[in-house]
Amino acid sequence: MTLPAELITALAADARASALFEKFPPSHRREYAKWVGEARQAATRQRRARAAVKRMKEKAAALH
Repeated sequence: MTLPAELITALAADARASALFEKFPPSHRREYAKWVGEARQAATRQRRARAAVKRMKEKAAALH
């Protein structure tokens, strides 16, 4: 599975989200990568990558 560059950048900017992402099962990581990567425009991919990071952190906060 290849992660979109925008998702890699967003995860690199947030260590907590990156750690959470690594703990996800492969199927969840693929879904995030697919959702970000299927956007045609770079601006949309960037927006989705930021939203993905936000969702990861919100999910983690809800579990604690």
